[in-house]
Amino acid sequence: MLKDFLPPHIYRIEGQPSYFDPVRKKYVLVTPRETVRQRVVPYLIRELDVPQKMIRIGEKLSYYGLNFRHRADIVIEHFDPAENILRPLAVVECKSAETPIEDSAFNETFDYAEKLNCAYCILTNGENLFCFYLDAEEYVELEEVPNYREMVKARQEPLGNVE
Repeated sequence: MLKDFLPPHIYRIEGQPSYFDPVRKKYVLVTPRETVRQRVVPYLIRELDVPQKMIRIGEKLSYYGLNFRHRADIVIEHFDPAENILRPLAVVECKSAETPIEDSAFNETFDYAEKLNCAYCILTNGENLFCFYLDAEEYVELEEVPNYREMVKARQEPLGNVE
């Protein structure tokens, strides 16, 4: 999965190692966690066919009307034709490669997904990647990450109808 997606080129901006983030259209400092984010974004675009314009990085949850100061690493949005707005479809929580994936990381990911009313959530440290779908009242782990069209289609169906 992510092993095929290497970190992007490192630039020196004001003496600091930086990546050019194609989604935010700006340079961001190289950190272990940012390195994972910069590997996930091309995976979302190339492997899962997520339109780049539907990806938000480092978005405050308050952007979505929540009284919550935290930021989501990555939010994948979809267009809700009934409301004529973009809504969160999936949240991706990125941990550094050195960070083991433990219960606290899963709980944080589920918490963000629930607050954002996401049908999907993904947790990764660049080595391991877990994807979950909200089936009725609980998140169920999926063997494969569905592509963007599959996620949108499942979101438009009543919850619990994922094969």
